[in-house]
Amino acid sequence: MSSSFNLFRAPALALALGGTLSLAGCAPAISTQEEVQVGAQNAAQISQQLPIVQDAAINQYVNQIGTSISSRADPRGIPYHFFVVNSSVVNAFSIPGGYVYVNRGLVDRASNASELAGVLGHEIGHVVERHGIEQWQRAQNANTGLALLYGVLLGRNPGTLEQVGIQAVGSGVLARYSRDDERQADADGVQFTMRAGYNPNGMVTFFQKLLGEQQGNPSALQQWFSTHPLTQERITSTRQMVSAIPAAQLRGLTTDTQAFQNFKARVRSLPAPPRGQ
Repeated sequence: MSSSFNLFRAPALALALGGTLSLAGCAPAISTQEEVQVGAQNAAQISQQLPIVQDAAINQYVNQIGTSISSRADPRGIPYHFFVVNSSVVNAFSIPGGYVYVNRGLVDRASNASELAGVLGHEIGHVVERHGIEQWQRAQNANTGLALLYGVLLGRNPGTLEQVGIQAVGSGVLARYSRDDERQADADGVQFTMRAGYNPNGMVTFFQKLLGEQQGNPSALQQWFSTHPLTQERITSTRQMVSAIPAAQLRGLTTDTQAFQNFKARVRSLPAPPRGQ
């Protein structure tokens, strides 16, 4: 059986994974300290690969608004770090350990401070709930299980090309968060932004804006929707969460500030993103 054939057979082998994990065991639990260490290592690699904005005023603002949310959201008290990426692509993401990234293309589409706060609150929710760590552990279990399955079926350890196929199966299913993860991050985002004094309706209006733009110009938001499956059902659910909050609690919460508008104007004045970004 050739290596190339095994690569194409890898998805089929994944179907037998359920019966294999009990033999392979599960990846060990990751402590908060280990999560922070892994996050720092990955953040260092990201800084080398992405055009991270180095403007002091921009970094100060995004960390100010981000920290105001994370400090009230994560009971573990881990330090969070927020970055703006000089990319016109509409996207935001977080990695375990408290690292959150927002592209300038997303900042450009945010109309007010509460919309940016909603995005940050959502991404912080993924970190607080450890969705990235859970994905990593599932990938480790999947890869371990597939490697064992190769050994059972072939009577030997997988070769180099076969290992690539195993990695592809383990990560391919986990390329984005599950619907439940996204809903949980939405619910967290509503609560977290409120605790920081921002109007949670900003998350609703921003997501609705993206969904409307995607329907008219799908290619412009391809990356966002590939990593953040967004549906009208999710938006409706989030709107219902906000509607259930007593009006007295929403009164006085911040929707916009001059500081945000200054921040947005400064982001717009940045040099053009590198080609391909």
